[in-house]
Amino acid sequence: MPVADLVLMLLIGVVFGGIAAVILRGRRSVFITNILLGVIGASLGAFAPVLVGRALLVDTSTPDYLLRALFGAFLLVLVASLFRSAKPKGAL
Repeated sequence: MPVADLVLMLLIGVVFGGIAAVILRGRRSVFITNILLGVIGASLGAFAPVLVGRALLVDTSTPDYLLRALFGAFLLVLVASLFRSAKPKGAL
């Protein structure tokens, strides 16, 4: 995978994590956590065919990997926010 494509994929995760943190109106720790989750989700989404075993390399000739990165970041931040909201307000 070329470095430019890797940077673009990670940038998608950072931007989506930051947007999710602003929408969820969290504290600073939640902001950083959402950015990290966005990057992890984008990486998992882009490399999904490799992880599942359907491909040996990520195909960067089409923008499909960017769509998978966006979906992965969205899904991981969404799932984390669902678990985060289930915690009582007084709990640590």
